[in-house]
Amino acid sequence: MTWQFDVATDIGGRAEQQDRVEVLKVPDRRGEYLVVLADGMGGQQQGALAAQTVVDTARELIAELARVEPRKFLSELCHRAHGLIREIGRQNSTNPASTCTALYVKRGEAYWIHVGDSRLCHFSGESLLVRSSDHTLGALMSRHDGEQTGAGGTGRGDNRLYMCLGGHNELEPEYGASAVGADDWFLLCSDGFWNHVGLDEVAQRMTGDDAGTVSASALLAMAQQRAGAGGDNLSLVLVTPDGAGAKKAWWRLF
Repeated sequence: MTWQFDVATDIGGRAEQQDRVEVLKVPDRRGEYLVVLADGMGGQQQGALAAQTVVDTARELIAELARVEPRKFLSELCHRAHGLIREIGRQNSTNPASTCTALYVKRGEAYWIHVGDSRLCHFSGESLLVRSSDHTLGALMSRHDGEQTGAGGTGRGDNRLYMCLGGHNELEPEYGASAVGADDWFLLCSDGFWNHVGLDEVAQRMTGDDAGTVSASALLAMAQQRAGAGGDNLSLVLVTPDGAGAKKAWWRLF
C-alpha cells in the first residue's frame, strides 16, 4: 500500500499565516510518512513561531520513527514541542501556543496524536470512524453533560483551549491507532476549515460520482467563500491509500 497526500493552506482574512503543515517521509522506510498540522496562537509572530516549532521538532525527530514504537514517538513529539514553545514564551515574556495533529501511516496501519482544536478524521468510504476531540472549554462542558455535538459540532460556544502545546496545562494528548484498508482515508484540518465545511459534506464529495475531481484546494475554496473577508487561516490535508479518492488532483510521495 502506498499513500497520497493533498495539502491546501490559505492565510484567509488574517494578517499572518499561523498554520503549518508538513508531510515527512520516514528515512529508510519505504511507504511510511508522518503528517503534521499545527495551528499557532499567541499574537503577532508568536503563533507562527509556535506552529513552526511543532513542525521543526517533527523534522528533528523523524528518523527515530524507524526505531521507536509509534505511540512513544508521537508522545515525544508533542512533549518536546510543548517544552520548546514554553521556553520561547519564557525567553520573550509572551504566551505562544499551538495545536498539534499528527498522523503516521505505513502499510496497512495508521497512528495519530492530537492536542487542541485542529482535527483528525478517519473515514472508511463515506462513513466517519473517528473524529478527534476538541480540547475547548465548550466541548469539554458538552462532554461532561453528555450532549451530542454531531460530526461537525463544537459543543457549547466557548472555544477557548484548555489544552495546547506551550500552554500552562498538563499535557494529555489524545492517541489512536487503526488498521487501514483500501477504502480508508484521513482528513487533518485546522478550525478555520471545519468551522465552515461539515465532515458529512467532505465525505459526500470525496466518495460521490465526482470524487475524481475533488481536491484539497477545492474544499478549501468552499471554506474561504463561506468565511468571508475576515476568515481565519485555513489548512487541510487529505490522506488516502493509492488508488482511492481524488487521485487525479493529488500528488504522490514515493
